[in-house]
Amino acid sequence: MAEKYNGACSLWFPKSSLGKKTGLAVLDSINTVIDINPKIGTFLFLIDREHIVQGMNRRSRDELDNSDIKGMVEDKLSNKHIKIIKIDNNTPDEAFIINGKLGSHVLQIYVLIQGIDLKIEEEISKLIKLEKDIMIPPEKEHIQDFFKETFHRKGIGQGTVKLIVRASKNNLRMSFPGLTFILNAIGNLYSKNN
Repeated sequence: MAEKYNGACSLWFPKSSLGKKTGLAVLDSINTVIDINPKIGTFLFLIDREHIVQGMNRRSRDELDNSDIKGMVEDKLSNKHIKIIKIDNNTPDEAFIINGKLGSHVLQIYVLIQGIDLKIEEEISKLIKLEKDIMIPPEKEHIQDFFKETFHRKGIGQGTVKLIVRASKNNLRMSFPGLTFILNAIGNLYSKNN
C-alpha cells in the first residue's frame, strides 16, 4: 500500500528484539527504537482490532467505540512516559495522529486500528468486492483460496500485494479509509518539510 502512496519519505520496518508483539503492546517499541536510533521520531503502527479486543467479552467488544480505543492508546503511551501534546480529531475512525514527546524527543505517532468489525480480512474482502465484483467471506481460508485461484499465490500477504498493486486509488480509499488517510498525511508532512 505504501508504494501506491509513495512520497518523499522512507518507511523502515525494523525487526524487534522484543519478540512479536500484537495489539497495543506494539507501542512499546517506540522507547526501544529511540534508544537504538534517537533520530527517528515518526512512527506508524497498524494494529488489528482483533488483538485489541482479545480477552474482552462479546458485549464489551461490541460496545468498544473510537473514543474507547483512543483512551486505550493514550493510556498505553502515557505508561511508556510519552507525553501527549495533541491528538488530531480530523481523522477517520480508528485512525489516530498523535504529537508527543519522550524526554526531549519530539514524536509524530500514527496509529491505525484495522478491521471493519474485527480483522483486516474484512477490508481485504471489501477490496476484492470492489475490484473483482466477487464477494469473498472475510475469513483467511476463503481469501487464501481466492488468491491461489486468481494470482497463484496462496499467502494472504502476497495475494493482497498483487491486489493492491492493481487496485484503483478510489477503491483502496473505500476499503482502507484510515490507512490511505494516514499514508497521505505522512506524505503531505514530509513533502512540506523537504
